[in-house]
Amino acid sequence: MPKISKKNLRQFALLSQLPQEVITDQPRITLIGDQEIIVENHKGLICYEDTFVKINTNISPLAIEGDKLVIERMDSETIIINGRIKYVKYFFDPEQGRSD
Repeated sequence: MPKISKKNLRQFALLSQLPQEVITDQPRITLIGDQEIIVENHKGLICYEDTFVKINTNISPLAIEGDKLVIERMDSETIIINGRIKYVKYFFDPEQGRSD
């Protein structure tokens, strides 16, 4: 079966009016103020401390830094983290680049 490019998947999402993250399996990140973050379509928890959480995604690892971070809920698709969120950032490997 031929591989479908990410560009074609994005175009399909646009035409079908489905959310892009559903078609391309990209993470959906919702930040509610500085108190809660919801990460959907994650690929697992890499590291958890009360000041730092690292989550695997299809794009690259996602780092969340803050104070009193608590995982409120985690299942195979969604992680909800509460606490005082200071930074949210992706870690890209400059050797590999992005795979768009």
